[in-house]
Amino acid sequence: GVDFGLATLPVTEMRVETVPLFQREDVAICPADHPLKDDPFASLKQLSDYPMLALEKGSTTRGLMDGLFQDKGIHANICMELGSIEVIKRFVEIGLGIAIVPEVSVREEVKMGRLGAVRVEGLPVRQVGVVSRSHLSPAAKTFLDLLKDDLARSNMLVD
Repeated sequence: GVDFGLATLPVTEMRVETVPLFQREDVAICPADHPLKDDPFASLKQLSDYPMLALEKGSTTRGLMDGLFQDKGIHANICMELGSIEVIKRFVEIGLGIAIVPEVSVREEVKMGRLGAVRVEGLPVRQVGVVSRSHLSPAAKTFLDLLKDDLARSNMLVD
């Protein structure tokens, strides 16, 4: 069986334990030549003007994104649902839409000029943590200690 997983918190499943590890900030991504990337911040209203690519319904990330738009009474113009952030990034790169993704997942593409990234007004910084059903095995504990050390070295670990 699986000892543990990493997930965006909060996790609504009741029978699991969660331990926060690091914070993640989401950004809106667009093709490198898109007008959106000239603004330091974009509003959800601005984003709704463009076709959006999103993760399939059922993921925590998708649920939180849908909730943000609903809370503001804005209709997200979702034109395509995809199974992974990697696929979403490639589709945005070739101009099929914009998307909201974790900032850490697009650092390379933004640095290389393949994607534009814009902060989004009102997007909360979220926590990513370890999710486990029960007590961790010694091997899993050791792995998590190594992961925490690595995150602490890069100043990402949540206290």
